[in-house]
Amino acid sequence: CAACVWLNERHVAHQDGVSAVEINYATRRARVRWDERRIKLSDILGAIQAIGYRAYPYDAQRSEQLAERERRSMLWRVFVAGFGMMQVMMYAFPVYVAAEGDMSWDVELLLRWASLLLTLPVVLYSAAPFFQRAVRDIRLRRLGMDVPVALGVGSAFLASLWATLSDGPEVYFDSVTMFVFFLLGGRYLEMLARQKAVRGVEELGKVLPSFAERLAAWPDQAQGERVPASQLEVGDILRVRPGEVIAADGLVVDGVGEVNEALLTGESLPVAKQAGDRLTGGSINVSSPLVFRVEQIGDSTRLAAIRRLMARAAMEKPRVATL
Repeated sequence: CAACVWLNERHVAHQDGVSAVEINYATRRARVRWDERRIKLSDILGAIQAIGYRAYPYDAQRSEQLAERERRSMLWRVFVAGFGMMQVMMYAFPVYVAAEGDMSWDVELLLRWASLLLTLPVVLYSAAPFFQRAVRDIRLRRLGMDVPVALGVGSAFLASLWATLSDGPEVYFDSVTMFVFFLLGGRYLEMLARQKAVRGVEELGKVLPSFAERLAAWPDQAQGERVPASQLEVGDILRVRPGEVIAADGLVVDGVGEVNEALLTGESLPVAKQAGDRLTGGSINVSSPLVFRVEQIGDSTRLAAIRRLMARAAMEKPRVATL
């Protein structure tokens, strides 16, 4: 949550040798600047683990694996909570609508015990993360968002358990299961939206092709060779065929065609290109072959600048958010 972001930023910033730290709540990614002579990355990761969190050097594949594991685990917890809520409500409804004298005490007690058995997996499995994080927060002598949730769920369940064992007047198993289900459902939807936003930023980096066709003997167009895009250099002459993605920013030197630049403008209508016009890496050639000279590669391309701006916008917090 936002309080977790604040806590981690403050804790890491106080480590000797750390000069800057920014954590993005949506991507759960931290950007840290530190002095190698005073502190090591392992020490920073250890400091984060000391307050109950885990951090890893960023790896796209590992990040996706963790996200997939998180989605699967959360979905099961929501399913168990939803199933338990429906069944417990089915047992609670007759008690609500029955008039005085319509239901014997033995029947009501049986419904209580059935509700208790169905609430147990909701509390012990679905709501387990709330209790685990609440214990961590209390151990660190701070209050996070999970502390009041755990208090509410735990106190209502224990009160209902005591009422069942001691033939008390009221039980709240239906309220417990419903609260857990709605809270987990909201967090699940939030998690999906957050991961979708992260994938949108990541997919932008996958737009550029892995290979490009280089004309080493230009102006002879018969001798083209496929080379990795990472090996391109400024001044190389490339040929992009219809349907292919332009691998770098450059200037058209031969050919007339049309290019889809929706990546930059959002406009799906193709833009006409001829000799002397500029091409942007990530655009798609939609008509005829174009030959162009590479002018910008790597971090110098316009696409890379867009990614940097997106990352900066996601990382930086306005003053009101910091407050």
